[in-house]
Amino acid sequence: MKNKLLPIFFSVFLLSILSCGEKTEDEKPEQISVDVKIEYPTTSLPQLLSYKGKIQSSKSIDIQSRGSSYVDKILVDVGDAVHENQLLVKLNSDDLMSKQNQLTAKLDEVSATLENTEKDYKRYKSLREKNSVSEKELESISLKYNSVKSQKAGVESQLKEIQSELKYFNIKAPFEGVITSKMAQEGDLANPRFSILQMEVENAFEFHFSVSERAISSLRKGQLATVVVSTDGQKIDAQISELSLSSSETGGQYVVKAKLLTENDVQLFSGQQGEIQLITDSLDQGIFVPKSALIDRGGLQGLYVVSPENKAMLRWVETGVNYDEYIEILSGLSSDESVVTSADSKLYNGITVKY
Repeated sequence: MKNKLLPIFFSVFLLSILSCGEKTEDEKPEQISVDVKIEYPTTSLPQLLSYKGKIQSSKSIDIQSRGSSYVDKILVDVGDAVHENQLLVKLNSDDLMSKQNQLTAKLDEVSATLENTEKDYKRYKSLREKNSVSEKELESISLKYNSVKSQKAGVESQLKEIQSELKYFNIKAPFEGVITSKMAQEGDLANPRFSILQMEVENAFEFHFSVSERAISSLRKGQLATVVVSTDGQKIDAQISELSLSSSETGGQYVVKAKLLTENDVQLFSGQQGEIQLITDSLDQGIFVPKSALIDRGGLQGLYVVSPENKAMLRWVETGVNYDEYIEILSGLSSDESVVTSADSKLYNGITVKY
């Protein structure tokens, strides 16, 4: 009896084990999905122009002498802040001072002579009214009086001219600013062909760049722009302040200046390299997606495209021009395909997405 029951128990036990491992046809594995935001490519954007250039002071000047003379004293150094009319350089003026002293002495002498002659003239004029002297005698003293007056006027004119020249031997700052360069030393011979110092307005800068004949027509005075400094990548607001009207002296290029709208805490230096970016009224045609859609893997750039089955499919693309928050896609994407711009969790190729 026992031998007959053993096969039956064994069969029941085996069937129970198999039934535990089966799943009903209605049960399906739980699918993982990720919440995402999508966006369709933009096919036109305002045209973005960019040009290389340099940051320059909005006002600078070379300090030079008006004539040839030796430098007696340079009263400032590079980096010094100076105020308007501050004395910067004293040139040797010994020769002019000597002439001034001679003329001053001569003026004193002529003035004394004139004073005496004037007294004589007044006395002779009074005597003539009383018929005490002849008309000829009065005329003679009158001629002498007028001659001495002319001498005095001549000496005063020469003295005034020398005093005017002496002003140029004391060179003063034409405006408030900072000394940026020192090209001469005390004892050097200064002349109008060479600069002694250079100075510029402090914390007032422009961005200088050149554009072609085709591009100049798309720019306008007052147009806003952004300057990106090459050294640190900082972005500075700018405004077109000057458009050149001729390219005859600049090799066919038109010089454009943009005023930098900086705050006092932004440190800039003349001569720094940079790039200016301008948005024009014209439209560029193409395929443009938000930069947030791009991913970078090992130097390759790609993005996730949403398939008709709502799956994220990784697509490698070739990128073009940067347009602030957008970037141009040259190949790898069509305008009717939606791309993922953000996701709640990590994406991978083929994962189901919800939006």
